[in-house]
Amino acid sequence: MTRIHEAGQMNTSGSASLGRHAGLISSQLIQHRERLLEPNKEKVLRPFSFKEACHYIGVNENSLRHTLRTNPALPQGTLLRGTRRYFEASEFHAIRDFLIENDRLESKNITRRQGGERSQVVSIVNLKGGAGKTSTAASVASALALRGYRVAVIDLDAQASTTQFCGIIPEREPDMLTLYDAIRYPDASDPEGTQRVNIREVIRETHIPNLSLIPSNMHIMEFEHETAVNDQKKFPFFVRVEEALAPIRDDFDVFLVDCPPQMSFAVIASLFASSGLLVPVTASFIDVMSLGTFLGMAGEMMSVLEGRQGARPYDWIKYLITRYNPTDQPQIQVASYLRSILEDAVMASEFYLSAAIADAANSAETIAEVDPSSFNRQTYQRAWDSVTRVVTEFEGLIHQSWGRDTNGA
Repeated sequence: MTRIHEAGQMNTSGSASLGRHAGLISSQLIQHRERLLEPNKEKVLRPFSFKEACHYIGVNENSLRHTLRTNPALPQGTLLRGTRRYFEASEFHAIRDFLIENDRLESKNITRRQGGERSQVVSIVNLKGGAGKTSTAASVASALALRGYRVAVIDLDAQASTTQFCGIIPEREPDMLTLYDAIRYPDASDPEGTQRVNIREVIRETHIPNLSLIPSNMHIMEFEHETAVNDQKKFPFFVRVEEALAPIRDDFDVFLVDCPPQMSFAVIASLFASSGLLVPVTASFIDVMSLGTFLGMAGEMMSVLEGRQGARPYDWIKYLITRYNPTDQPQIQVASYLRSILEDAVMASEFYLSAAIADAANSAETIAEVDPSSFNRQTYQRAWDSVTRVVTEFEGLIHQSWGRDTNGA
């Protein structure tokens, strides 16, 4: 009997069918994403309202009005939609810099590293897919950048979702440099062309001021194959992310690493390079069980590495409950159960399940980037408040790592 395959194709090999489907999806996704980026073919950050500018600077509205009135050389924003004043992100960053230089900003709102404070490397990691790692990375990174931190987000996932959040379509740039090029092993058979590159050649600016990207694509999987065949005494895999970041550690305040849902060599190298871990988890017993398995695996891996390199303590490990519905009784029970086990290691704030956040993600945007007028006011405000609470708590962890007084922060 002849086997008939999809769309009338007969006796098509499995590899050919898979390749054909991959090509169809890839080409359509490129067209879809390019339509989202029209007419500029690249992401452009929206202007922000006066109230939003005050939020990101860390001042009240009367204080900002006084500052602008008494310092006419500062950016004054642009009148849009009648008499409403809007600011580009670069404009309220300039205002913040002015306030810092003139000692007119509260210390808790000074968002750059000071003195001997060391940049923080935070891996966002969980073995369970669908926990919200990428949306967490994108939301926290964009919000911190708008608050004035110099942020580098590192995409460690071959699916490159964070890369696409930042407006880069890997299929459009098949030869772009990625993290893989900065952590790859030397090839003795081709010493001219396959040495790892300096991370400065990889890092990309984004449409959000203060936010840079170290992109990813499918090439990152090569690191797994290469690690298996390379001499680990001579080229230990677990130090390669740390070594790659070394030249730019002083250029940034925070590095956020979006890890794939697997315990790969690259993920272990990221854990080894990190000063803190943020673990997104949904409030379901299945995901909590998976979390326990992941933590056991990660602990065993780190124990082996610490046996070779010495103890590598984290400044903090925090668990963030994501896609949370505060009216769903089973989720409330699981969240309470998780907090009873891990206590204050679980963040006090949750990322709410939100139609506004989900709709923004469909356009590869965070809640900070979308136009609030595109949503029902209450829906948008609920999402905004949820993200703001999480980012503010995360910001406190960064300041705590720097040894700052976080009271009232």
